Amino acid sequence: SAKKVLAENLKQRAHKLAKIKADAEAVAAKLEGVSLTIATKVSANGAIYGSVGAIQIAEELAKLGFEIDRKIIVVEAAKEVGSYTATVKLHKEVSVEIPFEVVAEEA
Repeated sequence: SAKKVLAENLKQRAHKLAKIKADAEAVAAKLEGVSLTIATKVSANGAIYGSVGAIQIAEELAKLGFEIDRKIIVVEAAKEVGSYTATVKLHKEVSVEIPFEVVAEEA
């Protein structure tokens, strides 16, 4: 019956959504405790050339083996050296905070 098909479709969809969330939680668990140090060119007064944002964070995470789309990284662009926090929104119910330190690149 059509009702049975619908019920089956809903079950599969719920299963798929649960899997997407479980996958997000698995990535979140791996990202838990990750912190980044991002070295960048800095002027004499400590200001960064340009800024450090989602792209750089995605690149640093990739070096650690995490393929994270920069579009899901929420961060205020860092314009000077110091400590910051980025939020990786893996799922509407799953996000992880990643602390990162912006430091002057060794010349």
